[in-house]
Amino acid sequence: MKNLFLILTVFIISCTTSVKENSRSSKKLKVLILTGKNNHDWQATTPQLVKMYNESGRFVASVTQKPDTLDLDDFKKFDAVVSNFTAWPEHSYRWPEKTEKGLIQFIDEGGGFVLFHAASAAFYDWGEYQKLIGSTWGDSTRHGKRVPHKIVITDRTHPVTKGMRDFWITDELWVNTKKQPGIKILATSVSDPANKGRGLPEPVILFSTKGKGRCFHNVLGHNVRAMRNAGWTALMLRGTEWAATGKVTIPLPLELRTEQPKDTGLKWSRTDTTFALVKGDDVIWQYNFNTIKGKPFFHPLKAGLSDVTCLSPDDHPWHLGLWFSWKYINEVNYWEYERGKDVKPWHFKGVTEIKVISFEKDKDHSCTIKLDLVYHEEGKPDLLHEKRNIFISSPDDSGKYFIDYDMQFVAVADSVVLDRTPLPGEKNGKSYGGYAGLSVRFDQDFWHSFFIAPDDVSDSLLHGISMPWLYFGFRTLTGETAGTAIFDNPENLNYPTPWFIVNSDKEPFYYFSPAILFRTPLVMQKNDTLRLRYRVMVYPERVEKQEIISDQKTYINN
Repeated sequence: MKNLFLILTVFIISCTTSVKENSRSSKKLKVLILTGKNNHDWQATTPQLVKMYNESGRFVASVTQKPDTLDLDDFKKFDAVVSNFTAWPEHSYRWPEKTEKGLIQFIDEGGGFVLFHAASAAFYDWGEYQKLIGSTWGDSTRHGKRVPHKIVITDRTHPVTKGMRDFWITDELWVNTKKQPGIKILATSVSDPANKGRGLPEPVILFSTKGKGRCFHNVLGHNVRAMRNAGWTALMLRGTEWAATGKVTIPLPLELRTEQPKDTGLKWSRTDTTFALVKGDDVIWQYNFNTIKGKPFFHPLKAGLSDVTCLSPDDHPWHLGLWFSWKYINEVNYWEYERGKDVKPWHFKGVTEIKVISFEKDKDHSCTIKLDLVYHEEGKPDLLHEKRNIFISSPDDSGKYFIDYDMQFVAVADSVVLDRTPLPGEKNGKSYGGYAGLSVRFDQDFWHSFFIAPDDVSDSLLHGISMPWLYFGFRTLTGETAGTAIFDNPENLNYPTPWFIVNSDKEPFYYFSPAILFRTPLVMQKNDTLRLRYRVMVYPERVEKQEIISDQKTYINN
């Protein structure tokens, strides 16, 4: 290559181990991401792009921070060029002639060009660029706060948006952009007058063709939070494939399809590391075991068509959907994996080891999972043994189902101390202290979170309060209401248990847990036993408090 590409090491490290394999495969499309100058946080959004493309299995992503050094020969080594570059507010900024002409000729000869968000506000004096992208930031353009708004698919015949449902995203919406003649729009969103809007549909997804090439333009994607949205991701992946090839083979997520599979029969699915209940093409729930993530967990859990759980988010990669984990046993961390340049990924000093696992399937498609587990420091004798039974009910006609945990722990060491990060006021106390036990990390496409609790308490005051049950509800990607309740068992230690809650829309970070060790550690002597039981109830539709109370009474009376 005549010009030097600066491939950022941090981006490559963040990708999956399959990237090198992908780069050798002729079936993978090569994309070049242009970055390095942007009035937005390109240092965060560019790695997210790399991760998205490489993990899709369809693309191999490369990055340059010096797009102004490129020419046609450089562009022709790729199937599509993706711009995360803008010089705004330097409206008159231009690339060198060889770069601009090289990019235009690359497109004319059949290459793909993709841009999103801030890259729309670039090259005001470059007429060919303005015509190509169709809509850009103009003198009277504005935007309001980043809030949830509905993306309306206006063209379901185009390959990118064919068969795609409307969805919701938390992002800023550009209002009154400067539009080129003959603008071609795939999706819009209505701007709210209360949030600097006009009350009119604004274009958010556009496309154009030039010569033999194609351009896909996504006005959305202000930050990583917006880019994690499953609708945004689907549009970018499908739009990039279309720009590169003129065709789309990447399927839509099931929840974003206007037509659902006709096969609605329930069936079991089993691999060496997963056991799942499947309905048609959709996984209702999946139990994962003997994986590199160190402990068994449920993911995905579905409520209707929506994923309830989030697996290994960037902020806390050891959060595993629905899972149980102690934090510290005899001062050794069993919750988080060890980190550092000399540490292998997913290396745990405190080991949660499955000795035996079995699955008992019933004709009604309920199931019991039985496990024998041991807890020990790496390379050292066992401290704690556990027998765990998990019963998963068959979904009812509405799609509601429950998961019952019954865990019996026996101390096998002379002394076993189960502990957590200390609370404020304790030695080395932290504001986030108190967590350990059964936990749920919720899907990052959720929004408009809310709680239903036994007593009328403000959502912001529920953290640390002892309650026999709690419901955490949301609006989903496609605008429905879904949620999950956990019922504490009256015979559990410290009943009713204090709750550990994180309810932040920023990441987003939605988490809750009946935290048995919230207020104090537990010391067990050899042969001491501890039994913990919970019911996790998944609600695929809007639920009233009285129904939750009735379900909780059914659980404790069984």
